[in-house]
Order: sequence, then C-alpha cells, then structure tokens
Amino acid sequence: MALTVPLFPLPNVVLFPKTLRPLHIFEPRYRALVAEAIRTDNLIGMALLKEGWEEQYDQSPPIERVGCLGRIIQSNRLSDGRYYITLLGLNTFSVREEIPSDSFRKGEIDVNDTFSSEGVSPGEFDRLSQAVEDALKTLDLNRELSWIRDSTLEPEALVHHWSAFLPFSPEERQFLLESPTLKSQAGRLFDLLLFKKMESAPDFQPEDPESNTFEPYL
Repeated sequence: MALTVPLFPLPNVVLFPKTLRPLHIFEPRYRALVAEAIRTDNLIGMALLKEGWEEQYDQSPPIERVGCLGRIIQSNRLSDGRYYITLLGLNTFSVREEIPSDSFRKGEIDVNDTFSSEGVSPGEFDRLSQAVEDALKTLDLNRELSWIRDSTLEPEALVHHWSAFLPFSPEERQFLLESPTLKSQAGRLFDLLLFKKMESAPDFQPEDPESNTFEPYL
C-alpha cells in the first residue's frame, strides 16, 4: 500500500509497530508537520537519521529507507506553539521517494502489509522469551522493564516492545525494524540478545550453537 506522509527524522528514536512513543515537538518545521498531520489523518512517518546527520541537520540529512508509520493518538498544543504528542506505531514502511516541500519533509512510502505473514512458532517464542529473561537478569533490568513481562500483550506486540525498550543502540533497533517478517525480527532479536550475553560474560559459549539461533540472520 502506497501513501504520502510527512516524514519526521530523528537521530536516536526508532518507532516500532504496536508500541507507544511520547514526543516533545519544539522545532518550527516539526510543529508545522504535526499541525498538518492533526488537520488531516494523524499519520507521521518516523525515520532514523543516518550517521553523520549533525553536519546537515538544518537541511535534509539522509535518512534510513525503512521507517515506521505512526498515528497521533494524543496531542497537547502549548501556548507557545510546542506540542506534546503520543504516537502509536502501526506498520513498517519503505520510502519510495521524497517529495519536495517548503516547510518539512514528505515522502511517498510503501507500507509493509505482509509483516505478520511468517509468524513465530510456540517453541521459538518460548526460547526468545527465555533469552529476554536472561538478558533482564544479566543487565539488571527486571524492575525497570517488568511492565512488559507482566503485560498481557500478544507475541507479535511483545517482540516489538522488546525491540523498542531493551538496551539496544539506534543502529541495532534499526536492524530489527528492517526485518521483513515477524519471524525474522524475532530471530534477529534473539541473536542480538545472545551477543549481549557473550559481551557481558566473555567465557559464555552456547552448548549447541545450532539450537541457539532461529536462522543465521547475521
């Protein structure tokens, strides 16, 4: 499905489907972006700025071609024109082309409607869940992220929440976001968690490497 949406590029934020992201909008060009989105369909395309964005930030620095479509589900405009908004991630997309615009960036995007076509088996999900539990213990994040573990989210939403809120770099999150299917994202997430465990415990070695990965994604 093709859409034309305003593009909101940020250097450290990667939005995932089925997750919520609060944002403070203060730059004039992005205030205009949010105002137009609210006037129309409340849709914004979130995209990660590529490395080296600092030198061109006031212009149009390069962005990653895969982003996440978000819907504004809550907005609060302050008296000075700033906004506080909450985005709900909907679907990943690929930028087909950027469209010239005077005030803010716009793009024609192709929405990924087939992400859920290849799911995760119960056994694979159990192994991923155990890897997440191990990571929470290793990184001492049980208390901080217990709300995800204790939620009633279905498996696809949990994979997105783990991708969004576990301590990954923006580049690692982008790697997860670019997964074409749920199964591939779960596999990439599993591999990243395995690497994190190996980094924190250099002597750690999987008993059976073939049983500790979904597929050789990396």
